Amino acid sequence: MAHTHNNTKASGTKLFWTIIFNLIITVAEFIGGLMTGYLALVADAVHNLSDVAALILAWMGVKGSELPPTKKTTYGFMRIEVMTAFISAASLVVIAIFIIVEAYDRFIEPQPLTKPWLFLTVAVIGLLGNIFSIWLLNSEKGKSLNMKTAFLHMAYDALSSVVVIIGGIVIILTEIYVIDVILSTVIALMIFWSSYLVIKEAVLIFLEAVPENINYDQVQSTIKEINLVNNVHDLHIWSLSSKEIALSCHISIDENFLSSSHDIINNINKILIDKFNIGHSTIQVETADCPHPDTICNHNNNEKNIEP
Repeated sequence: MAHTHNNTKASGTKLFWTIIFNLIITVAEFIGGLMTGYLALVADAVHNLSDVAALILAWMGVKGSELPPTKKTTYGFMRIEVMTAFISAASLVVIAIFIIVEAYDRFIEPQPLTKPWLFLTVAVIGLLGNIFSIWLLNSEKGKSLNMKTAFLHMAYDALSSVVVIIGGIVIILTEIYVIDVILSTVIALMIFWSSYLVIKEAVLIFLEAVPENINYDQVQSTIKEINLVNNVHDLHIWSLSSKEIALSCHISIDENFLSSSHDIINNINKILIDKFNIGHSTIQVETADCPHPDTICNHNNNEKNIEP
């Protein structure tokens, strides 16, 4: 069985500092919003507080994925990061709904701004903090679904801060309140879309579906083309986490080549890693035809096999 693993220590450290910075931003925006009477700034503080909670969940996911396997959890706790990413994405949906509700309220009852310079100072500090958080997490976003979700939280929070600043300036100069409403609604729709993508990926992992970047038929044909392999069946491909892919299958070889089975398996494992990034493979060698030689194993033999 071949194995590959990702180092998550850097991700945990960067998440920790991102949490600290965003806690400071949240407190500053909340106080600034109360002092200036700008409801949008208070809403952005609440938004940022939700992001802090999501970042804490992401940090917990990173730490959980570092835990070693046990006899009860033989693959370790890699799916903790998928669970936390799912919760974070769901919280983004709640945040988007909150933004839409706030935008509607501001459309019905426009809020005048007081102490504009204080508002701008606090909002700009918040934006700079968000940009710094994005910079911290940028190199980590491709390492796991969990880090991708944390990065999205920071990216959309920065975008929200920009909208708060632009909306505030436009309101101060023109008193055209509907611009703030439109921009807030656009942000909410963007958050809905990004959340959908993360939730979809997490659900597919929980269902142990074939990863979207893996072509099942191509994997099957690649294994069959390997020297001395006659056939492949009971082929299963699934995700252990957002980056760890597992595979199990049965291969048929001639009985005369049974002594070479170890080399055949090693060759298959190498090709699976190099070509498909499948790092967890379990391969069973057979010398006789399987009584159920279907590519996809059907647990109910009384029913027809389901096509991929």
